[in-house]
Amino acid sequence: MKGCERVATWCLAASLALALGASGARAGDESASPPAPPEPAPAAADVYDDEDDWLFDAGPDPAERDDVELSNRLVFGFNEGFYRYLADPIATGFSWVVPAPGRRALYRFFENLETPALLLSDVLQLAPLDATKTTSRFVINSTVGLAGLFDPASALGIETHHTDFGETLGVWGIPSGSYVVIPVLGPSTARDTFGAIVDAVLHPTIWLMSPVQQVLIRTSGGLSAYDIERERLDALRATSVDFYAAIRSAYLMDRDAHVAKRVEGRWWRRGDEDDPGTAAAE
Repeated sequence: MKGCERVATWCLAASLALALGASGARAGDESASPPAPPEPAPAAADVYDDEDDWLFDAGPDPAERDDVELSNRLVFGFNEGFYRYLADPIATGFSWVVPAPGRRALYRFFENLETPALLLSDVLQLAPLDATKTTSRFVINSTVGLAGLFDPASALGIETHHTDFGETLGVWGIPSGSYVVIPVLGPSTARDTFGAIVDAVLHPTIWLMSPVQQVLIRTSGGLSAYDIERERLDALRATSVDFYAAIRSAYLMDRDAHVAKRVEGRWWRRGDEDDPGTAAAE
């Protein structure tokens, strides 16, 4: 009987020893376990650096250059009605009657009439290479190209370029002034409006045609240009929350970019690091 008790006692002691050993082993394993991995570094997109964000270096907010926004929006609304109820139906009928090659030929014809104003801007911007190209294109397209209906100059490697008197003023450092919307004609600035008047005076029709003929020619030219741009305007209108603000931003950014491109290489503007948008807002 006593032997059985001793055996039971030893079994109980062995069980306690095994339990304590297992507990110690678990504690040792927990203390020896590797440290938790460090938290992952934030993604590159979450690291924000003002100096690297070029979106905020593009010049002033276009709204800051719109000093007469209320009246501009009223005129813009009038223009939208004009385009929707008059220009669009006429342009649709025009595209239905005149095939695409004919519409492009008419656009080239009216573009060729703008050459005198383009040449003056090239000369005033001290761009002799561009002035030479403009003169060569006018002579070739007005003769071989049948008054500009065709463009053999491009086939000869004499590519076209576009500038105007408003850009010429910008090249010489004249600020753009306030953004304005002109009835029927659309977006502009104080500088570009004055430039458009100068370009209009240089248009051949003002010297060679009667007022009625001028209206017909300029209206036809405007319709041809509108037909070219209509699809892009419709796409922008369909994707814009505020079409007025979208047109304003697109116009100002495009004009600033054109002026900056024309300024490149001009010796009198070397060292001028002002952003064209900032200069335009002065």
